[in-house]
Amino acid sequence: MEKIAVFFDQLLDKSSPRSPIWNQEALMEDKELSWSYIDGCMILAVQKMYNVTKDVKYLTFMETFIDFYIDEEGNPLGFEESTYNSDAINEGKILFQLYEITQKEKYRKAIEKLYRQVRLQPRTSEGSLWHKLIYPQQVWLDGLYMVQPFSVMYELLYQKQPAIDEIMLQFEIVATKMRDAATGLFYHGYDCSKLAFWADDKTGCSNHFWTRSLGWFAMALVDTAAFIKQSDRFKKEQEQLQMYLLSLLDALLPIQDSTSHLFFQVTDEINRPGNYL
Repeated sequence: MEKIAVFFDQLLDKSSPRSPIWNQEALMEDKELSWSYIDGCMILAVQKMYNVTKDVKYLTFMETFIDFYIDEEGNPLGFEESTYNSDAINEGKILFQLYEITQKEKYRKAIEKLYRQVRLQPRTSEGSLWHKLIYPQQVWLDGLYMVQPFSVMYELLYQKQPAIDEIMLQFEIVATKMRDAATGLFYHGYDCSKLAFWADDKTGCSNHFWTRSLGWFAMALVDTAAFIKQSDRFKKEQEQLQMYLLSLLDALLPIQDSTSHLFFQVTDEINRPGNYL
C-alpha cells in the first residue's frame, strides 16, 4: 500500500482541475475543459484511496476537483443532456459520497441532472440504453460501466422502491445478445438494427473482441454487484451479476499471456500481426 500511495501522490501533486496529468488525450489535443469519464475514473480512484486511508488530503483533492467542474446550480461543465452520451454519467458516481459528507446542494442537483439523462436515454426495441444519440440502436460494453453503477447507487440511496429490474435488464440483454457461445467472450458492440457498418448481418454484433471493453464490462459487473450487496433485498440479482462475471473470467483467463499476465488488445487473436499486449 505504501508504494501505491507514493505513486498515487505523485500523480496528484502534478495535477490540477485545469491540467490533470492522467488525461493526456485532452492535454495533447488542447481540448476545452469538460466533465469527463476519464477524469471520473481517476477521481473514483482518489475516492477509493480516501475510503481506505481516511487521509483527508484525498477528500480535499476530490472536492476541489469536482467543485471546479460543477457550478452552484449543479451543472457539470460542458454537459449536454441532449447528446445522451453514456460517458457523461461516469464521473457522477463520485457525487453521492461527496454530497453525504459535505451536504453541498450542488452535488445533489448534479446527481438529479445526470439521472434525468439516464431516465430519458433512448432505448433499443429490446430495452437497452443507446450508447450515444449519434449511435442509434447501438449498445457498447463500456456503456454499462459508465451508467449502471451510478443508476444502482441512485435507486438504492434515493428511491423507496428501487427499480433494480431495469438495471438488471441492461446486463441480461448484453449476456443474451453480445456473448459468443463458442469462446464465452463478449463482443464490444451490438446494433439492434444491424445497420452499423460493423454489425454482423445475423447477430448485429461487431466482428471482434476488444480487451479494453471487456475490462469495462467486468468492472460494471463488479461495481454494480458490490453496491447491490449493501442491501439484503436483492441477493438474487447480486448472484446473477456474479455469475456473469465468473463466466467472463472463465473465458478470459485461458488466453492470458503467461509471461506478462496481460491480455492482447484484440483479445483472442494472439498471433495477429500488429496485435499487442
